[in-house]
Amino acid sequence: MRPIEHTLRGFCFESHSYEAKLFYVWVFFLPLFVPTKHISFSLGNRIAGRDGERWNADAPNVVTDLRVALKRDGLPFLRGLRSARDVAHAAQSLGRSQSLYVQQAIAYALAYAGEAKRAVKALEALISAADMTVPWQKEIAERAMDLKLSLCTESSDALRKLETWKTESIRVLKL
Repeated sequence: MRPIEHTLRGFCFESHSYEAKLFYVWVFFLPLFVPTKHISFSLGNRIAGRDGERWNADAPNVVTDLRVALKRDGLPFLRGLRSARDVAHAAQSLGRSQSLYVQQAIAYALAYAGEAKRAVKALEALISAADMTVPWQKEIAERAMDLKLSLCTESSDALRKLETWKTESIRVLKL
């Protein structure tokens, strides 16, 4: 969805593992100020078809049904993600607070929105939830510690970091 500012927003059509005619549709968002090297669907949901989560390409009226579902369930959600505060709220509303990726998105979005106190609290929760013996979790926790320190000492430094990460994510994802 354009314009791409601080958050990538869109739909993804995913093929089914076993059945060529079946597919899934995702509505997702990805805050670009969280360093990323690939697009993930940690922040999103599948859009249900008539028969549950899967869609059937051979179903009668599949195009019409899909258009209705995207307009009803997808576009309003994506259009509501205008500010970093909106991103934090949407991530919280997913009900996946145990996910480090979701916790990270919430904390960074709050920091990007200028809500330093709430961001610090969210970063502390993220850091304490990370398992430092798992390399990818350790990386998330160390970056969160760095951002927390910046927020506590010089908030303009924190915003510079987030902007740098956003620029790098845009470059890596070739947006």
